[in-house]
Amino acid sequence: MVLSVPDSKTADQAIKKVTELSEEVVKSLGFELVDIHFGQHGRQKAIEITIYNPGGSVGLSDCEKVSRELDTRIEAIADGLDFFHGPFLLDVASPGIDRVLKNAREYKIFIGRRVEIKTKTNVGADPFGQHFVAKLDGFSEEFISLSELGPIQSAPTKSKNSKKHAANKNAAPPVKELKVPLKQVIQIRLYPDLQKKFKEISSKDIDADLELDGEPDELSCEADAKANAQLNTKKQKNKVEVERD
Repeated sequence: MVLSVPDSKTADQAIKKVTELSEEVVKSLGFELVDIHFGQHGRQKAIEITIYNPGGSVGLSDCEKVSRELDTRIEAIADGLDFFHGPFLLDVASPGIDRVLKNAREYKIFIGRRVEIKTKTNVGADPFGQHFVAKLDGFSEEFISLSELGPIQSAPTKSKNSKKHAANKNAAPPVKELKVPLKQVIQIRLYPDLQKKFKEISSKDIDADLELDGEPDELSCEADAKANAQLNTKKQKNKVEVERD
């Protein structure tokens, strides 16, 4: 979870202390700490934190709340951490709607979420083959447990081959539960339900709200696909950055 910078006892101690503090602060505010990276941003030290809300999405106000509290707590102990003398950049963000899950910690955090799975070979997910969506039900050292398997959503096509493939999928019996060996998994990522997102967009008529003159205060960190496209933001996340002197 931690990407350390320079290799020294002092740096390692500071990184461990700030990691523990971040976990404490994030949890106290009702979120999960997904990831924390330490690095360099120009001449400044940088701390990048990713948070997750098990009860819903992560909004910009949530990122700001965590950032303010954590900045205050780090400032209180900074004098005892030589590594953090001088200015540093604190960045708090959401995981994003299609985050690639990288390790056991993240698999456990996102149990219950819909995920997109790519496997090396067919793992019994017929009729969906080696690329499909499912709900992540559980995780062990050797397997991931999945349920509610389904196909990847794709744009309609008039191709005869595509229609034949779709007919074969419909004819095959549904796969409801599956255990997949981790050694067969190429990638697991959060799966954005774009059809649901677009329905929400249509019902809320957000076009007027997207004509922003200033900061996008009301946008979620986990912004929907249409908002992302119109605002030309990064797909995966909006950020809150605090630069300390």
